[in-house]
Amino acid sequence: MTRLLKITILALAIALSAHAHNDNGEREIKSLLAEYEQAILKRDVAFMERVLTDDYTYSAANGTKENLTQVLSYWKQERDKPTYKIISYKRDDVSMRVMGNTAVVTEAWTYQTTPVDSTSQEPRIDKGISTIVLNKRNGRWTIVAEHESEQPRDRKMAEQQILKAGRDYNELMKRLKSGRDYADLVKQGEIKALERLLADEYTYTSRDGEIFTKAEDLESYKANKIKIESAEILEQKVRVVGNAAAVETGLIRYVGTNDGNPFDMTKRYTTTWVLRAYRWQIVADHTSAVK
Repeated sequence: MTRLLKITILALAIALSAHAHNDNGEREIKSLLAEYEQAILKRDVAFMERVLTDDYTYSAANGTKENLTQVLSYWKQERDKPTYKIISYKRDDVSMRVMGNTAVVTEAWTYQTTPVDSTSQEPRIDKGISTIVLNKRNGRWTIVAEHESEQPRDRKMAEQQILKAGRDYNELMKRLKSGRDYADLVKQGEIKALERLLADEYTYTSRDGEIFTKAEDLESYKANKIKIESAEILEQKVRVVGNAAAVETGLIRYVGTNDGNPFDMTKRYTTTWVLRAYRWQIVADHTSAVK
């Protein structure tokens, strides 16, 4: 065998060996990411604790950053008391680059989710790009960092969701102010539904300029002085702001009694919605009487 042929065979063997090693690394990473995907769907915190490194960081689409403790805490809460369920999770355009003991994976993702305790809100679709950095430590691949960017949502879809949420809110108000006892409202889950709908920092500004907190608003239903016989939405408009906020404005005519005294009034309202934990919540409400 000539020297040149030996060199050629040796070079080919090295190249094939490197290619095989790279393939093995890619297969291991693909397998790990497939398991990680299932762990997210199942809220498998034990698996996350095994594959996420102590120096792991997660950078969210909104610019915030969380460390391992914060991420695990979030998933433990979702495991023990889930706030949303993932209907489907799809990964596309997956690309991978392995460089020795380090690998970078980018992928497009699509989530379809819905609040776990809501039957009124339509499923939500989110799309974006993820970048995952992996490192091989002690002979196994681990995840050291993740970054997500989010595509702008379909504004028309968001508008339809808020329009429906606003109508559902109006129907809830009619049930809450139907003259039923507070104990019955609690038993039937109406108070709990309102508590979930209002954000913790919620404020209501009345037509007289008074401001009420979420706790004060919930407390007001114990008095049960107002009885609404009809609440007709005369006008309803929505402006979506970014991916997680919207302003609803409109006109409602109320007919009923206040402490036994009849009223028939029309109010203009402004309701500010935010998207949190995969549900639309109200952070502020304001009404003024139309003369």
